[in-house]
Amino acid sequence: MRPAHGDGSPCAAGPELPTAAWGRAMRSLLAALCLFVAGTAFAAERPSFDPKLGVQLSLERELVDTSGRKLTLGETLGGRPALVIFGYDKCPNLCGVTQQAVASDLKKTSLRPADYRALFISIDPDETSADAAAARDDIASAAGPAGLSAWRFLTSSESAGAALANEAGITFDRRKDIDQFVHPIAVIALTPSGRISQVLPALTFTPRDLELALVEASANKLGSIADHIFLLCAGFDSSKGQYTPAIWAALKVAGLATVLGLGATVLWQMRGRAR
Repeated sequence: MRPAHGDGSPCAAGPELPTAAWGRAMRSLLAALCLFVAGTAFAAERPSFDPKLGVQLSLERELVDTSGRKLTLGETLGGRPALVIFGYDKCPNLCGVTQQAVASDLKKTSLRPADYRALFISIDPDETSADAAAARDDIASAAGPAGLSAWRFLTSSESAGAALANEAGITFDRRKDIDQFVHPIAVIALTPSGRISQVLPALTFTPRDLELALVEASANKLGSIADHIFLLCAGFDSSKGQYTPAIWAALKVAGLATVLGLGATVLWQMRGRAR
């Protein structure tokens, strides 16, 4: 369940927003609040996130699933593209919110859950498969039965999760005084071979962004013809964390030029007739 009003009081009356727009607004607000708190409370020593597209994650890193079975990252991917979130299962902040958002938005895409993976990899070596199972159960409603089948919640007693996070460009800090990890959070798209193909900032994505990230990661083996055409005409706007059709901007400029040209032609003809 995504966060509601912190004090439980009803919101003031105002213009109603569509559910999707309201959800995106709340996500952006939460992300901004998290960044503000992190910037003020941990300014002296801040974890960082410096992802590099094309970086290969180690497929041989051994992880543990919710049943206690050991699997490598490569075995977990199983030849499928994936969306990966690094965090920890007992996180009281944005980890759960991001999981819920991704689970809910993936359900709104046209992709089949059997064709991709959604991974939540714990960076806390003390967490167990029972912790992972509890976190998985928390998103069951948002994901739905079919969507939940694509999810894998993974832990590792040998710090493999933390090592993979470091490979992805994530640094974090364990604060024992508050019993929490301070860490960046994002949704990372992986190719079937474990390379980073795209990074989506947490809580700013849309269902369409998640779908296109998986289509792009699959080298267009997933998705519809419309998805493929859109990707040909679109670019990823890292400032917004969304896929933005670059061609639309060009069409707007071309359209404006056409209107101005027609206006100039009409004006020239009117002046000619007046003479």
